[in-house]
Amino acid sequence: MEILLIEDNENDVFLVKEYLRMIGLGNAEVVTLANSKDVRALLKIRSFDLALLDLTLPDTIGINSFESLLSCNPKFPIIVLTGLEDQDIAKEIIKKGAQDYLVKGLYQPKDLMKSIEYSIERHQWYMDRYKMERNYVNAVIKGAETERTRIARDLHDGVVQTLTISLLTLDLLIKKHPELNDEHSILVNKTRKYLKNSVDEVRNIAHSLIPNTFQNIGLKLALTELIEDIRSLASIKVDFVYDIDSEELSEDKYVTIYRVIQEIFNNMIKHSQATQCKVSLVQKEKIIHIVIKDNGKGFDAESVMLNKPTFGINNIKSRISLLNGSCVLNSKEGEGTTYEFDLPID
Repeated sequence: MEILLIEDNENDVFLVKEYLRMIGLGNAEVVTLANSKDVRALLKIRSFDLALLDLTLPDTIGINSFESLLSCNPKFPIIVLTGLEDQDIAKEIIKKGAQDYLVKGLYQPKDLMKSIEYSIERHQWYMDRYKMERNYVNAVIKGAETERTRIARDLHDGVVQTLTISLLTLDLLIKKHPELNDEHSILVNKTRKYLKNSVDEVRNIAHSLIPNTFQNIGLKLALTELIEDIRSLASIKVDFVYDIDSEELSEDKYVTIYRVIQEIFNNMIKHSQATQCKVSLVQKEKIIHIVIKDNGKGFDAESVMLNKPTFGINNIKSRISLLNGSCVLNSKEGEGTTYEFDLPID
């Protein structure tokens, strides 16, 4: 077993290791770190079977210590080590995802053993359930993308072709009958205009369902075209920054990033009344950091998420979570809205 012990007190480190020896885990590899900064650096390159976390560290305290560890997206159970006076904080941390907590100075070797067994078992149950939910969400999203593709192709190969043939037939009729009077000529020209508009509109709908540039050229050009549509149709000034090595991205990440940004733009157009927006996609080592920020009217994000989360926001979070990414939404009334995402490339 590989155990990460996050503790800055040498006496407590000695006690934990001694207790581990007493419960039969003396051969476990125990890596001890004394601050959250070193923990975040280490978890970028390796994982563990279990973490024991002291809440009071030199660079973080209380819930912040746990949230710092949680930001590394650990795939192992976490047991919190807390002082007697911090039990309420420990219980709050349990709600945020820790598996158990032990009170320093009060727990015995058998308590540590039970806590480890319970935490590993409970974490495994959670991971099995999480995997099942991910598979379900993945199936729903893939099904939706398949249906989008089918509808887009049906529109392009069916409706667009029928309308185009109708337009060509009308042009042929006009060419063969140049003697149409003014009244009939006006009606024919109107009909031609309506057919042409219908062709363009159906093509645009098909394109929004499955953009040609996304399939044939890549994410950057697909997003550029999407942003151009937003600039022209919604009169929103968009600053676009793209600094990603696209060759490292899998197709599911392409689709996720495009659909998430498309969903955010839809929400922006419907609700925000924004006139300016910044879209930034920057690769930092093996993480894609995405920021979409507008100057719209904003909303009480905490209240919305607590009381009535919208389908659009839930859809965004589900897509990001499916790829082991993180999502942060910040918005206040009168202060605009900011979405921040981190997606691992691997």
